[in-house]
Amino acid sequence: MTTTVTRIRAAWVVGYQHGDHCLYPEGEVVYQGDKILFVGHDYSGAVDEEINVGNALVGPGFIDLDALGDLDTTVLAFDNQPGWRKGRVVAHDWQRRDLYSRSQLDFAKRYAYSQLLRNGITSFAPITSILYREWAEEFDEYLYAADVAESLGARAWLGPAFMAGYYVTDEQGQVSRREDRQRALQGLEDAERFVNRIRQRGVPTLSAMLAPDRIEGGDLAWLNDLAQLVKTLACPTRLHCCQSELEINEIARRFNGKSSLALLEESGLLNQHMLLPHGQYLGGAQPDAGRVGEDIARLARSGATVVSCPLVSGRHAKYMEYYPRFKQSAINMALGTDTFPPDMFSNMHMGVVLSRVVSGDISAANSADYYRMATLGGAKALGRDDLGRLAAGCQADMVVIDLNQPALGQIFDPIAALVLNGNGRDVKGTLVAGRKVFWEGEMVQAGFSLDALHAESQSVFQHIISTYPERTVGHPSVAEIVAPTFPLHQKGARHGKTLSAE
Repeated sequence: MTTTVTRIRAAWVVGYQHGDHCLYPEGEVVYQGDKILFVGHDYSGAVDEEINVGNALVGPGFIDLDALGDLDTTVLAFDNQPGWRKGRVVAHDWQRRDLYSRSQLDFAKRYAYSQLLRNGITSFAPITSILYREWAEEFDEYLYAADVAESLGARAWLGPAFMAGYYVTDEQGQVSRREDRQRALQGLEDAERFVNRIRQRGVPTLSAMLAPDRIEGGDLAWLNDLAQLVKTLACPTRLHCCQSELEINEIARRFNGKSSLALLEESGLLNQHMLLPHGQYLGGAQPDAGRVGEDIARLARSGATVVSCPLVSGRHAKYMEYYPRFKQSAINMALGTDTFPPDMFSNMHMGVVLSRVVSGDISAANSADYYRMATLGGAKALGRDDLGRLAAGCQADMVVIDLNQPALGQIFDPIAALVLNGNGRDVKGTLVAGRKVFWEGEMVQAGFSLDALHAESQSVFQHIISTYPERTVGHPSVAEIVAPTFPLHQKGARHGKTLSAE
């Protein structure tokens, strides 16, 4: 164990007092190994190493509970709708297969986890799409994911995604469910085996989670089995629910008109271990004031966490309509990025804006609310009061944000300025457990170039786009699925006009 005592000085330090964040102008953080010793002004003890980051803010590392863990294809749906015609629900006649090679899957994890650290996210629970898989994710694949996270120096909650069923669509947009009971059981067994393997591994920065896929894919037997597994393992469990119209309609159709949260509660799956993105559809398929109120009460008494993903939600024209009531009911809320870029600043900004828009109330949310969600809310969801804050005894997980960027504008309050105008590219350094993992453009622990990763990512992304026709209903061409914003005039084609001389 290192005995080196390090002090970071900055123009602003986000400390923690009396149950909430506070600000120290010209502050300092002192840490030894992975633990913080002191936050504030004028530390009186001996210091071995000094780091002065100047006009910067040092704050707790961000916690991302729905973190993009591969190359993001939701961006393809930004201008290409409706989603069911553009491959967001797979075609009924597609013979499922793995569309990524194992080496491409491994690359995508290195790329995505590096991007998270580069954006100041020190703790994350990654999510990858299983739209491109024969079934779900594999045990060995996530052992490699653990190797990647450890090599980068990240703090990660990991677990392979598993499911009981999925939905397909025909050319008329009619959806139907496919299931495989044997694979559903195997997924539960692999998930339990993975949790135990990570715990046996004994790496302080690596933890296990359960990552069941969306609630609408499950049946009662699977949900009950999952509930028993959550009870046995007592680890964070992320299950997408209250997310889409397809979901709430199918839950109502298959489960006697219930809402998603009512089904979770009856299955024993609404408790303090649950991380629930995205909290957008309450009250089921036929919501009214009473049914919505019942769902809010369920969340409040359960201790579950609603994981808001403002950027991806806003891109898809839906956000938590009941955010003010969640806040009033003291429901724990955390943030996820869930798309590219994995930028907490953009998500905090979008979250404040959308909360005000959907509520029609400018006072519904502010910068502090969303900064807490990105830090304290995530820590509470994970059961870790040593994360998400800078205080003596806590983990030395920190982000250093450059305040010299002209695009930030004038600094009247550092948190408000960052929520208004900040960007992940303003991150100067990221530390996890007292170690620099990203610093001034370099991935310090991994020893590879972000530029080289980015160059390789384009070819992997083009590959996955090329597979869209086989899994999209009607099997249209790529050009029809992902249409260009404006007409393309390729080199050599005669499209232009030349003005003749008068």
